[in-house]
Amino acid sequence: MKLKDMTPYVSQNFPDQAVAHEINYPSRRDMLSWATALTTGSVASLLTGCSDSSQSAVDTLVEAPVLTAVNNQISMDLSLEYVKQSMRVVQTVDANVYPAQAAFVNTSLRRYNGTFMAPTLRLHPGDTLKIQLINRLPASPSGQSALTYLNNQNATNLHFHGLHVDPREIRPGVFGDFVVDTPLAGVMPGEVRQHEVAIPANHSSGVFWYHPHLHGSSGGQVASGMFGAILIDDPAHRFFDPTKIRERVIFVHKLNLNSQGKTDSFYDSLATASAFMLNGVHQPTMLMRPGEVQVWHFINSATFFPFNPVLDGHTMQAFARDGDPFNQVFRDVNASTAGDFSIANWPSGMLYPGNRMSVLVKASDTPGDYLLRSMKAPQAPFPETEEVVARIRVEGAPVSMDMPAATTLPKFAELAPITDAELAGGGGRTRNLVLAVLDKSNARLPQPIPPNEEWFVPAGDGADFFADLVFVSGDNAAGSVLAPFQSPLATAQTVALNDVEEWTIHNPFGGYPHPFHIHVNDSYVVKVNGQAVTPYWADTLPVPVLGSITFRMRFADFKGKLVWHCHALDHEDLGMMQLVEIV
Repeated sequence: MKLKDMTPYVSQNFPDQAVAHEINYPSRRDMLSWATALTTGSVASLLTGCSDSSQSAVDTLVEAPVLTAVNNQISMDLSLEYVKQSMRVVQTVDANVYPAQAAFVNTSLRRYNGTFMAPTLRLHPGDTLKIQLINRLPASPSGQSALTYLNNQNATNLHFHGLHVDPREIRPGVFGDFVVDTPLAGVMPGEVRQHEVAIPANHSSGVFWYHPHLHGSSGGQVASGMFGAILIDDPAHRFFDPTKIRERVIFVHKLNLNSQGKTDSFYDSLATASAFMLNGVHQPTMLMRPGEVQVWHFINSATFFPFNPVLDGHTMQAFARDGDPFNQVFRDVNASTAGDFSIANWPSGMLYPGNRMSVLVKASDTPGDYLLRSMKAPQAPFPETEEVVARIRVEGAPVSMDMPAATTLPKFAELAPITDAELAGGGGRTRNLVLAVLDKSNARLPQPIPPNEEWFVPAGDGADFFADLVFVSGDNAAGSVLAPFQSPLATAQTVALNDVEEWTIHNPFGGYPHPFHIHVNDSYVVKVNGQAVTPYWADTLPVPVLGSITFRMRFADFKGKLVWHCHALDHEDLGMMQLVEIV
């Protein structure tokens, strides 16, 4: 559908104090312990000196506008535009410093509806979400990459991450969670696509999110800040009272910029290593009263980096992962658990790209300043230190608040354990699959590589540390041929509707704990590295380096084509993805 009277560019004036900066950013390979960080220019003040807890503070965590279903429906426009914005870039070389000193940088980035924080959508089971996706971007610049499928950075589509909804074109011109476009068949500049997803009446409550998912352009667009939250809220299953306990949705994000303050090309999304921002703000201040309980929903929207939260001096307990509540238990999130990378607790409180975690936070009874940190990640492919991501100011009159009881956490039928008996009764099929980054000469690839196949990144294309590498997935069996998604040799998995299967994803070549994500159907994790673990439900599963993760799935309710892939979005864009068809 073509867009009439398209406005190709949205412009916002820079503040008078904004000064354009020439910044020499490191490549990912060059990153060590320091990070660049960003904060929106709309924040009234940025702390630049030593903390003084005797002075009253202002809560600077920006929160997105909330749209709530009316008459069981949300109907909205979601416009993709370029937005000019002044942002503050942290100058310190030590990411574990608070507060950081910063300078203004002019940016021009793709955004939804002209703002960094797209609307949070609050729905109930049984509601319908209707979104008209409007692409107001200009035509994609040509020749950004020798890989032609990477030259469609201004084409797009839309994915509803974690929702159990229909993945098809549900009727002519109206699409559900449909993402199996080719780079030239997505929503092109000047076009419009109508999405409509019906939330099943038995859908579990939880935190989900929406973001673009066109193969070849998803990384750069998400890195720009194109994402928003979806909250499914069933009043019959609330285990805390939202009128009494403050609820915060917190996107944890690293904004990647080139030296011109843009993320135009695929390689721009790899150009920097920004420090973590919370809802677009670097090191915001978050206010709590002594003894207060809040609920925080973390969403890791970074395209590559894991987030490992620890909050000094407070109690923080997780009650759900990827929108799925635990089985009436809380899991501690603290310095001890952040450093526990044992198989029995994998991945502990670590959030890889795509992951969400809902936590109860009880403030200290002692007024003062406390720091929220991201601790060192395990199995990182490069050195990494902890980061200070926020200041928590505890001040005001004390309150007496009890933590909700874990025994009141809801249980949903769709999240019931998948037993051995159910697996056998549902067909009992097992699959062993692999995610891998290989040199183009590897024997697991067809040799010679077929002519005209765009498989590997050529030297000089924009990221030489990727040169001659092939990002693949497929059958883990010895001798099986692997190929990237953009290749016609990629093998689709075919599953019968209502079957129950057990999949094991292997990471045999190491380097990075690839976060495996499958669309539409949640995963019930039962083993890590072949060892039984306390089972849990999730939809984005980091695969240990040189290891594996095993899970079970019910392929219920919906037919159609969907994808599974690595949620490190540069890996996905380069081919680490496969098609699944439910028939």
